[in-house]
Amino acid sequence: MTEAGHDGEAGADDSTVQLLLAADDRRTMVQALLSDRYELVIGGPVADADLFVVDSDRFSEYAPSLRERTADRPAFTPVVLLRRDSRTDDIAVADPSESDEPQLVNAVVDAPLDPDRLRRRVHSLLVRRHQSRTLLADTTTGDERSRQNPLERAAERPARTDSDDTVDTAVDLPIDRDGTGRPVADDRYEAIFNRTSQLTGLLEPDGTILEANDTALAFAGLDRDDVVGRPFWEADWFDRSASLREQTKRDVERAADGEFVRRTIEMQGTDDTAIIDFSIRPIRDDSGDVTLLVPEGREITSLKERERDLRRYQRRFEAVFEDPKTLVGLLEPDGTLVQANETAMAAIDADLESIVGEPFWDTPWWPDDARADVREWTDRAAAGEYVDYERDHVGTDDTFTVTGTIRPVTNAAGEVVSLIASAHDITERKERERELERTNEQLERFASIVSHDLRNPLNVLAGWLEQAEATGDPKPFEYCHEAVDRMDRLIDDLLTLARQGEQVDAIDAVDLERVVSDCWQTVETGSATLRTDVSGSIHADETRLRQLLENLFRNAVEHGSTSPASHAQQDAVEHGTTNPDSQAHQGDVEYGGSTVTVSVGPLEDGFYVADDGAGIPADQRERVFENGYSTASDGTGFGLSIVATIAEAHGWDVRVTESTSGGARFEFTGVTVTD
Repeated sequence: MTEAGHDGEAGADDSTVQLLLAADDRRTMVQALLSDRYELVIGGPVADADLFVVDSDRFSEYAPSLRERTADRPAFTPVVLLRRDSRTDDIAVADPSESDEPQLVNAVVDAPLDPDRLRRRVHSLLVRRHQSRTLLADTTTGDERSRQNPLERAAERPARTDSDDTVDTAVDLPIDRDGTGRPVADDRYEAIFNRTSQLTGLLEPDGTILEANDTALAFAGLDRDDVVGRPFWEADWFDRSASLREQTKRDVERAADGEFVRRTIEMQGTDDTAIIDFSIRPIRDDSGDVTLLVPEGREITSLKERERDLRRYQRRFEAVFEDPKTLVGLLEPDGTLVQANETAMAAIDADLESIVGEPFWDTPWWPDDARADVREWTDRAAAGEYVDYERDHVGTDDTFTVTGTIRPVTNAAGEVVSLIASAHDITERKERERELERTNEQLERFASIVSHDLRNPLNVLAGWLEQAEATGDPKPFEYCHEAVDRMDRLIDDLLTLARQGEQVDAIDAVDLERVVSDCWQTVETGSATLRTDVSGSIHADETRLRQLLENLFRNAVEHGSTSPASHAQQDAVEHGTTNPDSQAHQGDVEYGGSTVTVSVGPLEDGFYVADDGAGIPADQRERVFENGYSTASDGTGFGLSIVATIAEAHGWDVRVTESTSGGARFEFTGVTVTD
């Protein structure tokens, strides 16, 4: 029987096995085990057989012929060595990874023989032989159909699909060629099985293991005889769990039906489990029937670990990027916006899609007067500089102050590959700083007042006391009492001013007309007159509002001048009160024989307090709210400063102007007014 005679249709069961055994007992035993399935050739020179069983005692005699035959024949031809004593191994077997010689011995079976083991080994090797001859025939036949490789032929066959519409592209094993262009099926099989880092095997369609390569065996620390002949799913690779065995069995059944099966599984190795990219590929004959299954596995543990690391780094990045207290943007080196976090987007009235791709300085966060600076900062960061900035951002309702950075991100070569812009809202901090600054200024003013305004009456007091002590005259004590009274008023006003700077908390609806009337009764107004034309309520802290009105009334009375009777009538007309019987309150005390009319009236968003006195010169109106400003010799200069701080604490605006009668008029706006 020749090599060509086997090409094409021959299968594993009708193969020829040549027994090159010297001992009659072993030859008889092997012959009895194989003769019912294979054609046997007994003894003689090396012939054109499909498989050779060689006695270890005669291996050196047959080795040159076997090596020569293997080299001359392109198809895979296995050799089984029958070894009498397994304790000695003086057989020189070429290592294909270290030698150019073909691998000669493909399996070693020890005597005494294990019948099942011998049958499994011979059968699995002959299946490989059959596949090798099939591939060889496909690449040496003359017609175009036969010259196609197995992948091309598989593409011509109708594809089968499973329930999830995965296309089945089951194919035969591909073929390489040597330098002569001649197909080398034997080398291809060696490459598939023992010269690859992949776990590879051959299965019967029912899942029985025919062959496993050295990589697969070494992975789990197994011998070939530990797995050949066993159901694939019962092998040690799948010891991790019963569910994995069941899943693998189902995968084999699907592959036997012609489906290409692929999944990621965790297989058992020698010491630990490993993550495997696992597949089972069905191989069909020319009629389309599945005749063989090829399981393959590629360890991807490190890949999966890198993927997990990447996901972990991604989660960390997202945790930093989506900081709810930080505005963050990712930029290209040229300043193009790539991404912005939710905190940044919540600050503006825009969609992310509408601004991605825009220059950072043209985005809605920046006011027009900041864009040139932002572009400069971006250019500096792109050049490798870490840029700090403090600037106002444009928000959905109002501007807010931020402190931020634009920092470069570089690669291993030091090249800037992206920019990260981040900012924190410091509006409240800036407000606290401004409040602290105001407080410090106030403390400085208090220190000046204590050192100057209080020192003067103290000096006066000390001088008059010395004079009284020296002369015994009681008259100086009157001046001493006046100095003490002035110091007492200064201290009261200083304490009041300090309290008025505190933030207003107790805001309620206050009946303005009632509070105006009550305050007029508590101030020494002498012969001054009050006219009111207010109604309804305003939102205010009533205690603070009383202090504001009392100071204004006291200021008007103390700085009032003699005015004709018509002033009261004119002021009533100005305030919309033409009824001569409109509400008026008369005091009992005259200040220098003068009378003054004080009017309180409404504004669109507030109220005013006016008088018909001498008024305040235009060039002095900005100064009247300063601490210590007074035109009276005995004034403390804090009354109107207290008024201004109370208004500021409420969030009101206050300005001083001239009334229609030429007196002073104080207007308060930004007030919440209710009917």
